Amino acid sequence: MTQPLTVQLEEALRAAAGADAAPVSVTIDYARQGQAGESARGWVERATRSLVFAQAEARTADGILAGAASGVFRRVNV
Repeated sequence: MTQPLTVQLEEALRAAAGADAAPVSVTIDYARQGQAGESARGWVERATRSLVFAQAEARTADGILAGAASGVFRRVNV
C-alpha cells in the first residue's frame, strides 16, 4: 500500500534536510485531489549555517505532479 501524499512529501523533505535538522515550517500544495504519489524526491534549495531550505515533489506513476512541498529546517547540532 502506498503511503499518504503528505507522508511521502514530509519524508522526502526530511531526507533532503538531513538527520540533524528539525522542521520549522512545512507547506504542502496538492496538485490534484485524490491523486496518490508513486514516488517522491526532495532536494536542498539553499542552506545557511543553521537553516536548510528544502523542496520536494511527488509524482504519479505516469509522471503527473501529485503534490509539492517546501520546508525550512533548523540544524540542531550547530
